Amino acid sequence: MSATMTPAAIRGMTRTERRRRRFALETRNKNTLLALVVPVMIAAKIMVAYVLPPKYFYDNNRILGQVTGNGFMQAWGGSYEVAADLFRSVNFFALETMVDWSICLGIIFTALAVLMIIRADAPDFLQSLFVLATVGLLNIYIFTIGKDIIQFSFFLAVYMILLLPIDNSLVKILLSCGVLYYESTFFREYYVMIAALILAVYVILALFHSRQQLGVGSMLIIIALLFAVIYAMMMTAQRIMPDEYRQIMDLRAGYDIAFGDSADSATLILNLIPGDGLPLFMVNYVINAFRMMIPIELAMRGVYYLPFFVFQCMVTAYMVNLLRQINRINDPTLFLALCVFLGYALGSFIFEPDFGSWTRHEAATFPVLHLLVLNRYQKVPLTQEERLLVKGLDS
Repeated sequence: MSATMTPAAIRGMTRTERRRRRFALETRNKNTLLALVVPVMIAAKIMVAYVLPPKYFYDNNRILGQVTGNGFMQAWGGSYEVAADLFRSVNFFALETMVDWSICLGIIFTALAVLMIIRADAPDFLQSLFVLATVGLLNIYIFTIGKDIIQFSFFLAVYMILLLPIDNSLVKILLSCGVLYYESTFFREYYVMIAALILAVYVILALFHSRQQLGVGSMLIIIALLFAVIYAMMMTAQRIMPDEYRQIMDLRAGYDIAFGDSADSATLILNLIPGDGLPLFMVNYVINAFRMMIPIELAMRGVYYLPFFVFQCMVTAYMVNLLRQINRINDPTLFLALCVFLGYALGSFIFEPDFGSWTRHEAATFPVLHLLVLNRYQKVPLTQEERLLVKGLDS
């Protein structure tokens, strides 16, 4: 059943036979993906232990030092202290090195990722490549001692909420926002803004979800409304939270000094147009959003950054593909996942300091992100057999 069939044989199939053949191919694709997850995890852990230099894990080593108390790096407060206290309290196996943490957490959280993949729709070839690339990123940068795995856990909680057997989408989106708001109370403060943005995105997309047709004009209106939400939030903050407003306005100007000689300083996202004021802030915001969605300048920095460039371009392509057919999405879970991710992205365009952090944090949204990728709306039939089977079932 797995051998490639000729076009004539496919055309001679009944609709039921084509459905069975397509199901067999999808089952094979999913089994292949699942079989490759563990080798990818192992390869990633080898890179962590023997290939990548310590400069790519300076945050992780700082938190590790705060957990073990060896003091080889200066202890920081804020989210670093929160993370250190958390890892210190769950260190049941007396883990002492970053590789120890990486292997232990990699096994646990990769198993969770496998469960998510099993539940999701069967992938095509491109979807499989994307998921495997993400699993690799997760096992290098996220599934280890650090702050990003905490973010992953919060998005895992959002994922579980989206799967709840509740018919009311508004309740689910409010619960999801509540989780991210809770995160903002003790870990990453700016997630309160992301929670608010998710609600705004939900309202905007709901307006277009029921339309019969969507064209280029509708897409442009959606994008304009999303940017208008940012402008409205900044206008509101300027009046009722002037200190926070000024902090956001000056954020990127301070990154160059704050990051110093760290690994991420090579990919800082600095404003291209200098100056002050909300109108200029919005111009830079829109420019930075497109720079982050299609990071051409990252690809120009060398071969090392090409995988991150391709990863980001695939994320952007998948998001645009869903947006352009938002009125045809009849899966409530997928619709809400799109609202959550877009709200997260809109907030990240303000706060992410560099392309490296942006890619890592984006990968940490995998519990929600994989829902946006592994679904029937994103399938791209590459072989003639796949195209004929899809055409036969859709006709």
